Amino acid sequence: MFSETYALAKGQDEALAADVWYNEKKGYGFLPFGGEGSTDKYTGAAGWNPAGKQLGQKREASLHQEKWGTEIRDVGFPIRFRADVPENGVYAVTVTVDGGEDGVSDMNLYTGRRNLVKRDITVKANETASFRFYVHVCEYIPVMGKPPVEDRAVYVSAVGHPARLTSVRVEKAEAPTLFIAGDSLVADYIGNYPYNPLINGGSWGQNMLQYFDGLAVCNQAHGGMTTNCFRDDGHWDIVCRNIRPGDIFMMEFGHNDQKRRNLRPFGQYAANLRWYIHEIRKRGAYPVIVTSLSRIPSRDEDGYYDLLEEYAQSCLRVGREWHVPVLDLHAWSFDTLCRMGVDQCKVYFNDVTHTNDYGALLVARFLAQEIRRQEIKPLLPCMNGCDPEPWEPDTSLYPADTVSSDQKEERPILSTDLPELPYADCRHIRQLRGLKEAMAKGLLDPCLKYYHPFEEMPRGQFLYLFFKAVKAPARRPYQGTYCDIYKYEWDAQNIQAALDADLIDMETTKNSRFRPDDALTGGELLSMMIRSLHEPDDRDWNIPECEQQARSLGLIWEGYERDKWVNRADCTVALVHMMNLTEDEKKYLPSKKLSQR
Repeated sequence: MFSETYALAKGQDEALAADVWYNEKKGYGFLPFGGEGSTDKYTGAAGWNPAGKQLGQKREASLHQEKWGTEIRDVGFPIRFRADVPENGVYAVTVTVDGGEDGVSDMNLYTGRRNLVKRDITVKANETASFRFYVHVCEYIPVMGKPPVEDRAVYVSAVGHPARLTSVRVEKAEAPTLFIAGDSLVADYIGNYPYNPLINGGSWGQNMLQYFDGLAVCNQAHGGMTTNCFRDDGHWDIVCRNIRPGDIFMMEFGHNDQKRRNLRPFGQYAANLRWYIHEIRKRGAYPVIVTSLSRIPSRDEDGYYDLLEEYAQSCLRVGREWHVPVLDLHAWSFDTLCRMGVDQCKVYFNDVTHTNDYGALLVARFLAQEIRRQEIKPLLPCMNGCDPEPWEPDTSLYPADTVSSDQKEERPILSTDLPELPYADCRHIRQLRGLKEAMAKGLLDPCLKYYHPFEEMPRGQFLYLFFKAVKAPARRPYQGTYCDIYKYEWDAQNIQAALDADLIDMETTKNSRFRPDDALTGGELLSMMIRSLHEPDDRDWNIPECEQQARSLGLIWEGYERDKWVNRADCTVALVHMMNLTEDEKKYLPSKKLSQR
């Protein structure tokens, strides 16, 4: 059975020097600064990458070896060690830290892709502390459009004052695994160094291991996922290949399901939850549902609200039906954020949706406490009794040019700077070039494997895409113009924004119905685009007039028909062409305002 011990202190038998850098031939060693592994930013990096504005500074950090261990003294820089293992599976890892002459303080210990093992570690001078935990080594999908990555290695990293490793032991072991499924609220986030928890993205998924010493955590969550995408894009297959009887499958979905008209909370979304439960139980494992984390709450005349309440209620209903534990993160987080007040709770977020490391710790602690309160088996026997207070946000860590979270829209977890589209169904289509440009302009989600380019675009869902291409007016709660729109659904504020900006031809929404689930037609698409090119007080143009102006601007696409629905690819590329119009081209548009003078 595989077992290796790596001595990292000067004078230890067979100790590794501080300049023993990892390479594939040796299969172990420290990770140097600047040697970040592959281009996906995750593999081979131990969950750490240099911050974009600190590329020069990273070369100033260095490792030092003393008789009490190898350490890094540069503030905010991680010491990272990698040890290859022969096969996928569960490994026990024991990390020893010697306090040395001056002790170690406020050190955070991580494994895998920056999964937190223990934080705020203090080891007094001339004392030694050991930390034993389990990791599950298996494949994962870091970047969409690529096959799963095999990364058969155990990573140990630490940040502290100083960050020090005295020895690392890795051995094959048996222990249950907590598999985590979900979206960007749950996924592993890269730690940028020099480390700044206030602006670093973080999730509860990569913070759960700190509460367990009897199981491994395997986080397969990925940005952009819905209950459909997690299954269809390959993440579920990885879980199926690795899950065993006695393991646990914990899932949080909702944020992206809400943006798909076909994934209604008590319809297909609930059906998907039931499907996962059924499949997990078939494999002898245990399902656990987590309701969606609240976004930073909005407020109207009736008080605070969050748009995910129905998805949380759906989770609770499915949990009752199928006798599955439900951790109601939504109710707790919504109540907590409302009590904090919007201004204060922003320091726990990087935008209106995604937590920073402060927020991630806050959420992870609630979930751990809720597991204990509900006495959820088989999780409870594997817990270690750890219940540290979350970190208090230090707002002095905001860089001078950082925009506060109330000014940031929700954004994907991955960069849109990709060399090619990740979509497996768009590789040889005629719209490929335009879709690549749409990705570069931030219109598309880089986290998905399939774009479904030739499917229809629902009118409600189109507005979410449209307001990435044009500047929307200030958002306000839905005012109730249409009887087929619910005030607290995802699309409602986009529809209100379109109404406020006079972008909707009211002839297309007769009988007080917006028709959010109907397919967008070519004429309706041209109408919204052309209206957006005019001044706000000059947008009363019918579809034939918009069609004539679009033709003069070269915005008519191959196969256009006024009353025929437009597919997703043509819709997206048309928006790209509109965004590329120059001011000289737009100044020749007719004006009813001028003609009436």
